[in-house]
Amino acid sequence: MIIDEVLAQPQDITWLPWAVQYFFFIGIASCAVLLACAARWSQHRYREAFERICLFLALTCGIAAPLALTADLHQTARFWHFYAWPTPWSWMPWGALFLPLFTVFVGLWFLLFHLRVVTERFTPLMRWIALAAALTAVGLLLYTGREVSVVQARPIWFSYGYPLVMFISAISALLALLSLALHKHRYCGKLLAKGQVVTLLLLGAVALVWLLGDTLSGEALRQQWRLATDIRFYMLVMVALWSVVLVLALAANRYDFPLSLTLASTLLVAALCWTLRWALLIGGQTVPKYNALINDYYLPPGTDGLLAIIGTFGLWFALMITIRECVNWLSRRFRHV
Repeated sequence: MIIDEVLAQPQDITWLPWAVQYFFFIGIASCAVLLACAARWSQHRYREAFERICLFLALTCGIAAPLALTADLHQTARFWHFYAWPTPWSWMPWGALFLPLFTVFVGLWFLLFHLRVVTERFTPLMRWIALAAALTAVGLLLYTGREVSVVQARPIWFSYGYPLVMFISAISALLALLSLALHKHRYCGKLLAKGQVVTLLLLGAVALVWLLGDTLSGEALRQQWRLATDIRFYMLVMVALWSVVLVLALAANRYDFPLSLTLASTLLVAALCWTLRWALLIGGQTVPKYNALINDYYLPPGTDGLLAIIGTFGLWFALMITIRECVNWLSRRFRHV
């Protein structure tokens, strides 16, 4: 009798929590630019408020996201290779093109918007800058979705449902942040609550079709539900979060929420958006790729784990405070100009 012994070693997780932070922030930033562009070209009575807040979110998230991405790169100094040796058949070089353009257009748009008192003659140009920023935002959404969903070696990722779920969940998080920022405007709150209900229902429908679909990715998700306790736990958490925020969104259509309840709803929607990315990116890497063993992952407390998550959110809060104070200083400086 011949006995063949197969030795397999679990593989390390290559995409760290830094990547989850990047996908979280860049999704919100891209969706914020799309909504701000729509406000710039519309005649809605609250268009200026929507544009101002969306630009603020797009700029702060758009700065935090690339820094998180840079931290996730294992060989950061090779970033310039995307420009020196372009490979247009891959999605990664397109991201290296869209990301800097996105930041430049959003920064210029934000500056012109808040300096329009002294740069009134550039106001017509802002429409075209907004359109250019929106095009780069669309490129970023396509790039961040497709760079993951084209990986056939990881069946859970290999689906068109992945970029759709990422996009819809980012819109949901953006609407929640706008509801918090525009809490005093009752009409805006009702409008955003209706949009939140539609977005959450669409997110649930797409996720359900993805899970039950007759595809390689759908079958992989169903197998992980039966076999892997971690993936099952992630799914249960996301279903619970989705159910709670849907009930809150339905209630917000009928009742005026106090600030504390609006804040709680916003945090829950953000938690749903973030947990979805964590479950797919980190949880998806625990599924075997080349061997027959589950790749266990334990969140380390250092800079490649918990500290990375806390630090990135801390950076975002610091950026919001700094940029808001700069805007307030400019407003006081040019008040009488």
